[in-house]
Amino acid sequence: MREGDDNALVSYADIFMSIKPEDMANIARGVKNHEFRKYLLPPSVRYIWFYTTAPVSAIQYVARVSRGKVPGEVPEDGGLGNAEFNAGEKESKFGYRILTLWELGQPITLHQAVSKRFLKGPPQKYTFVSKQLLRDYEMGKQIKVIARDEAVEDDSREEDADDENVKMKGEREPQESNGKKKITTLSENGQNKSISN
Repeated sequence: MREGDDNALVSYADIFMSIKPEDMANIARGVKNHEFRKYLLPPSVRYIWFYTTAPVSAIQYVARVSRGKVPGEVPEDGGLGNAEFNAGEKESKFGYRILTLWELGQPITLHQAVSKRFLKGPPQKYTFVSKQLLRDYEMGKQIKVIARDEAVEDDSREEDADDENVKMKGEREPQESNGKKKITTLSENGQNKSISN
């Protein structure tokens, strides 16, 4: 599953994952607050670099996500698909809450990703992200579009992650950001809250 010949060259906290344009649009608008999949991601994964499939064919957004949740654990707060997931009406077995969402200032086209050897092609399941890409696209320089309250989020991966392979919280989100801001904050009940910047 990994792109790269040397395990030291990838971050086990970050993966590429393909997503349909309509699903990505709903996440970016805050309508869809969980991404549902049939499989459980490795416990080290905390960031998903979404590759939006054709006709977009580019990486435009990065999400920080919760641990995988099973039916009955996803809050039914109006998020698209949450109630159906809890009722067992989806093929997906795991839901990942979108805690924070960034929009890349410069999207990465599939051609660029392949030419820079970040990807070999569109991700078929998921692929670990190279550390070189993380250096090229620092989160502090990207556009934060969604931030949700995290007080009730149980993210035990912070304790379980291997320090040598996973970037700890704080390294990816510097206090001072040079990036543009168009932040929508959402509480657990889905209500918008304003932030003064």
